[in-house]
Amino acid sequence: MNSPPGSSAGPAAWARLTPSVRGILWMLAAGLLFAALNAQQKVLTHDMYPPQVVCLRYLTGSIILLPFAIHAGWAAYRPRRPGFMAVRSVFHAAGSMLWFIALPFVGLAETSAIGFTGPIYMMLGASLFLGERMYAARWIAVLVAFAGVLIVLAPGLFAAGDSPAWALLLLVLCSPITSISFLMSKVQTRVERPDAIVFWLGLLMTVLSLPFALIDWRWPTPVEWALLTSCGLIGSAAHYCMTRAFRIADVGAVQSVRFVDLLYASLAGFLVFSHIPTVWTLAGGAVICGATVWIARYESRRPHA
Repeated sequence: MNSPPGSSAGPAAWARLTPSVRGILWMLAAGLLFAALNAQQKVLTHDMYPPQVVCLRYLTGSIILLPFAIHAGWAAYRPRRPGFMAVRSVFHAAGSMLWFIALPFVGLAETSAIGFTGPIYMMLGASLFLGERMYAARWIAVLVAFAGVLIVLAPGLFAAGDSPAWALLLLVLCSPITSISFLMSKVQTRVERPDAIVFWLGLLMTVLSLPFALIDWRWPTPVEWALLTSCGLIGSAAHYCMTRAFRIADVGAVQSVRFVDLLYASLAGFLVFSHIPTVWTLAGGAVICGATVWIARYESRRPHA
């Protein structure tokens, strides 16, 4: 698969794009899929225990990918660094559990603002541990896009909040922990196939989240199973797109695009939950889109070795 889902460009046009621009397009596709995933998970968690939703959506995703793994064979899907893969899954599970534990106790604005510090941690980690060069343009794009997020969230951030300190602390810890997982995913792409990375992450996340899911387990209804299956399919596709982005491009090149996820989330909120976007959302969205288009143009013109 050489072009992202929904791409109308032919192979020749796709090949002419720089690796950074191709990575940006894969990350944009991932963000759209993650927005659809989160909207469905929000519906499910109204009646289901959140850790159970996490466990079953990774389980259904792995089941969906199983025929591909069987077709490709053990030689293609065999983990080259199983220990590294397991440690990465532990970080991913820890970040997911911290997020879901804190989520009911923290306001949406605070949750989003803390969550969107992730790209900053990613860029710092890529520079310090992966040896990536962080050009000034990339930092500018990330910081401008983050400013756009703050514009969107301004009404909630300046309102008097009553979120408990322990819940805020869990969210603050969640962001760097999840960033470590994604940075380890970048390292995995050097020796593992993207689809194999997604498959094994799903299996390991199922095992690691199962003890938490059993705390308040109940058998899902047929409608919930249908939604969980959809979450497994969309979630696996989203992780695949993100992994392809990390394989093709530098981590720093695609981080500003992650702020577009907030616009995707606003669109999903409008379509699924009838949440009307505010003037703040439109203004901040314009800033985020401007930063994303600017860094994409910059990366398309920057010489690559």
